[in-house]
Amino acid sequence: MIRLIIDSTADLTAQEIEDLGVTVIPMKVCVDDKEYLAGVNLQNEEFFDLLKKCKTLPHTTQINQDEYQNIIKPFLDKGEDVFVMSLSSGLSGSFNSLRLASEELNSAHLEIFDTQNVTLGFKVLVFEALKLIKSGVSLHELKAKMEELKQKCRLIAVVDNVKYLIKGGRLSLVAGIAVTALNIKPIVTIKNGKVVVLSKGIGYNHAIKNLIKNLSNIDLEKSICIAHSNDLTRFEQFKKEIEKALNIKCEGCTGIGPIIGTHAGPGCVAIAYLEK
Repeated sequence: MIRLIIDSTADLTAQEIEDLGVTVIPMKVCVDDKEYLAGVNLQNEEFFDLLKKCKTLPHTTQINQDEYQNIIKPFLDKGEDVFVMSLSSGLSGSFNSLRLASEELNSAHLEIFDTQNVTLGFKVLVFEALKLIKSGVSLHELKAKMEELKQKCRLIAVVDNVKYLIKGGRLSLVAGIAVTALNIKPIVTIKNGKVVVLSKGIGYNHAIKNLIKNLSNIDLEKSICIAHSNDLTRFEQFKKEIEKALNIKCEGCTGIGPIIGTHAGPGCVAIAYLEK
């Protein structure tokens, strides 16, 4: 069996991590000069409470080479095949650290994978990787199939306030200014591994309608994930709209965690899926 290692930006719940048996490397977030490990000593609700009160906007820290090596090496030493998935190299330097760790470890039993995505997009790819592992593919077959699948992965979100994306450098100031006026809510996606504005709506409800209009060619037989960043009321409304539009039943509720929440801010809702 292949050992799957991911980072905390895939936003799996604690129950999912336990049930699926994946190894998660927590990323760090600093709030008012205090450092936390996402999902370890800082949970989603706690983070968004801190976000309301903090004096300066939080910042995140990439996973370094040593941290990757310290997690990966024990599994290789036990003779396991290891597949490590990282958030987009276009959004963090973590994948470069992973690449350096892989070169140092220099093992035929290790494959690394840049998802070119984050949060729910990352999560969808984790679910598909686990299905492939369960089907009995080899390590190198898994890498090849995941490279194909990531080209079909789509993440689309409505962001309530772009100041967090701008401050974190994930969206240009020019693009941000263009959508902040007149209660315009941006609809963002990941393109070539980076955050871009796909569309917009005047007010939240209009933005949700426009998000749904941008959903296309969804493979309903593959994983579909929806989530929110600390706004259950909006999430329930979003869930109903998605279920009605796609004629599906969405099970469970996923929260966007501290690392992505630092850049998305509160009030965000999102969906990720694979195209046919």
